[in-house]
Amino acid sequence: MRRILRIGILFLALICLIGGGLFLVKQKKKGLSQTPAYGARPRPVTVVRTEKGDLTLDKEYLAVVEPALQAQISARVIAEVETIKVDEGDRVKAGAVLAELDAEEIEYSIEAVSSRIEQARAERAGNQATVEALKESYTYWQAEKKRDLTLADKGAISRSQAQQTADKASDFQGKLLAARKKSVAIEKQIEALKKQKAELATRRGYYTLTSPFAGVVTQRLADPGDMAAPSKTLLTVQDQSGLKLTFDLPQKDLPQVNKGQAAVFQVNGHTRQAEISLLEPALDKAKMMRAEVWLDQEAAAGLTSGAYMPLTVIVQKLTDVILLPASTLIEGPQGRTHVFTVKDKTLSAKPVQLLGRTADRAAVRGIDAKTQVVENTYLGWATLSSGEKVMAVR
Repeated sequence: MRRILRIGILFLALICLIGGGLFLVKQKKKGLSQTPAYGARPRPVTVVRTEKGDLTLDKEYLAVVEPALQAQISARVIAEVETIKVDEGDRVKAGAVLAELDAEEIEYSIEAVSSRIEQARAERAGNQATVEALKESYTYWQAEKKRDLTLADKGAISRSQAQQTADKASDFQGKLLAARKKSVAIEKQIEALKKQKAELATRRGYYTLTSPFAGVVTQRLADPGDMAAPSKTLLTVQDQSGLKLTFDLPQKDLPQVNKGQAAVFQVNGHTRQAEISLLEPALDKAKMMRAEVWLDQEAAAGLTSGAYMPLTVIVQKLTDVILLPASTLIEGPQGRTHVFTVKDKTLSAKPVQLLGRTADRAAVRGIDAKTQVVENTYLGWATLSSGEKVMAVR
């Protein structure tokens, strides 16, 4: 009896376990049936609306304020500095003497050549007197020659006497020709000495340093007793009546930056604008091209020569274009660009043509104004696909 009772209890317990398990499975299936399927919930994305407007494209550079003219004064010869006639801050006129170098040696050379010229002139004068005397003698003996030849023909004198007179005339003729050649040689010598003196006088000018234009002495780098040389700057003179902004363009920017484009800068919080006046015709060793922006008196007011100045070049102005944040652009293969648009809570990849962009905005062609475009997605751009349901968040 007890055995039958134990079997009954075990059978009843087994039935309870099976029933409880079935109940739990049923409840789990019910719960799972109420859980949405994976991926069915719309993905949240941040969107913005495109708008129509204008976009200014620019390039930023660091310019230097420079004077309209600047000259670094150095000597053309190696010599000792004798005097410095100006100091920093002095205003000078064009042609004003700035410094004198020791020219004793060159002056001695000029005096020596001058003496040789005077000596040659005296020799020329003496030789000219000889020429005149020989000319008279030759004229006399030439006449005697004709007379004696006539007398010899008539038998009044011997042929030998007439020949002696003819030889005398020939002798004076030779001496006259030689004296005349000597005069020509002396004249050429005088001309050569004059050229030599002129060259020395020009070199003498190298020992006097003058200002090439009116301006201000901004640097004095030498004192009397220092040695001057062609590679050593002694003084700097600037014409500060006009100023310019200079900056270097990298080679990659050359297709976009051109002469005549607007350059914008600020002075004491006020925005000013001028035009690029000059682009040098060649790149330097660093593959940079020098650009200059010349400023009129109004634009240059308040600027100091030598100061650094941030400068923005207006490269292009796009008008009446579709604008959107640059962060919405997605670069694809082969340089293609697209954006994800949202319409009726559905994503769509739209190819666009990039017209231009700044650091935070872009102008495109290919979509309309007021179109919703995805600016940010929490799981990354690679997880988005056309046709996907999304939840737009602004």
